[in-house]
Amino acid sequence: MGQIAVKKIAFIGGGAMAKAIIKGIIGGGLIAPEMITVGEPTEAHARSLHEAFGVNVTTDNKEAVKDADLVIFAVKPQVAPVALVPELMAAMKKDAWVLSIMGSVTLEQLHAYAPGFPVIRTMPNTPLAAGAGMTAICCDEAVTEPMKQTAAAIFSSCGEIEFVDEKALQAITAISGCGPGYCFVIIDALADAGVRAGLPRALAIKLAAQTMAGSGKLCVESGLHPAQLRDQVTSPGGTTIAGIHALENHGVRGAFYDAVQAVLQRDKELQGK
Repeated sequence: MGQIAVKKIAFIGGGAMAKAIIKGIIGGGLIAPEMITVGEPTEAHARSLHEAFGVNVTTDNKEAVKDADLVIFAVKPQVAPVALVPELMAAMKKDAWVLSIMGSVTLEQLHAYAPGFPVIRTMPNTPLAAGAGMTAICCDEAVTEPMKQTAAAIFSSCGEIEFVDEKALQAITAISGCGPGYCFVIIDALADAGVRAGLPRALAIKLAAQTMAGSGKLCVESGLHPAQLRDQVTSPGGTTIAGIHALENHGVRGAFYDAVQAVLQRDKELQGK
């Protein structure tokens, strides 16, 4: 998993993704909880973070960052103009660096928020909360090798990582960033079909969810092409190929193509392109 080349970390924002990353960092033994400070404006939420993880919390973002070697921007993109203000950057250590989990905020925009600081941009996804995330990482030219190794260790503590060029992030957002949403729709639909076939709801959901999780794990760990794995479960004239035939008749492949294209189009709209 590796080690991290920082002594203190600050989070700006303590939402679900920040909690998942904190859980991974602490669970992986990368840094002690008391070396992490979270700037969270809601007092009740801040207290719950302290109680859950033992991290320091404050409702003052400037207080959160003042001693941090690494500052993680973990607010929603629409909150960034309000949270990532010049006064906050002035409170940061001059040799600090920035890591952003705000998926749709570009390196160029991050440099506008935090001029003069090395910046790493990431695109994580929500399965981080279960230690099974997928995070794409891209770095600006000022990022050093120890910074890259630190980012790798942090996100490896809660899933898989890939270093990529920024130009790939838009498509990655449409696949792994939004992908959990597609998977949950599939799980829900398959469970509904199970209920229609006579299964209790809870059992149908468990069967569908574990099948989805296990299939993904098998695909990653086997290294086989998905089509090869599909062929292993489709015997001639059997039941599985009959079900796949029905899916193909309903255009399941085309639906996923369209879903990814819809995400790309919406992403362009949100960036004003």
